[in-house]
Amino acid sequence: MVPNESVLPDAETLKPIEEAAIAIAREGGALILDRFRSALNVEFKSGNNDDPVTEVDKAVEAQVLARVKADFPDHAVLGEEGTNHGAPGADFVWAIDPLDGTTNFINGLGIFCCSIGVLWRGAPVVGALFLPEGRHIGSGVYHSRRGGGAYFEDERFEFRTPTLPVGSRISSVPAGLTGVDGRKGRYAFGTVRTLGSSAAELVLTAEGTFQVGVFHSLRIWDVAAGAAICKESGAAVWVRRDGGAPWEELQHFRGGLDRAPSLEELRGWNDWLAAGEPSLLPELPQSLQRAQSRRSVVKRMIFGKDD
Repeated sequence: MVPNESVLPDAETLKPIEEAAIAIAREGGALILDRFRSALNVEFKSGNNDDPVTEVDKAVEAQVLARVKADFPDHAVLGEEGTNHGAPGADFVWAIDPLDGTTNFINGLGIFCCSIGVLWRGAPVVGALFLPEGRHIGSGVYHSRRGGGAYFEDERFEFRTPTLPVGSRISSVPAGLTGVDGRKGRYAFGTVRTLGSSAAELVLTAEGTFQVGVFHSLRIWDVAAGAAICKESGAAVWVRRDGGAPWEELQHFRGGLDRAPSLEELRGWNDWLAAGEPSLLPELPQSLQRAQSRRSVVKRMIFGKDD
């Protein structure tokens, strides 16, 4: 049953939070662009050297934390690079990915973003995301607040896909997943693209560049901003119910409208999410999820491990 959303903050209450998130995303984007293609100190968060972090990631996260602490002292902040700030049980939590697409960034590929999402008791209510380039052929901030519409800078937009045959459309699907082919078989993804920044892929889904975006093994800071913007643009957003199938329309990531989740609960969110054309969801991601589950079972039987 869909919860009573009338208890959620209204658009006027959220307006100053959205304005602050836009300014913070813009400041973060300016810092990122200033360091793009410059010499960087790169570290790795895992022994596989495939999860880089730079001083830019850390500087932007610190910048966001300082702004939120000063302007919204009752709010909590949850950051990819380790920030856990705020009182337990805070209603508002800022989930930030200071530089999503770090691997692209350090290799000189201009597909990355600064993603700022605000949750109210686990529900995405504000999103602001700086993107260097998209269909607008210029950098800027995508943003929304619940009940206020979705915007790129000052231009309002709605989810709208091009009038093209399915095989000529594009969708975002994680690299390495099997069984994805829009030109044959039972999937209708069209041509698959993977950009290396899930937050960027999600906001491009919000405006219809991608007809569908399917994501798995994401963290809350990857999706909080994009999910809020998708919901305001009219794109459908689906997640798996806690504990697995079945899928359901996204209302909140953790907790509920009657209680605020802890930062630990939000940091622990790590699951599938799909957004885009309502008529294609959730059947497509469900089919893809089942295909991957079967593949994982076979790999466990043969090799004793999953992907």
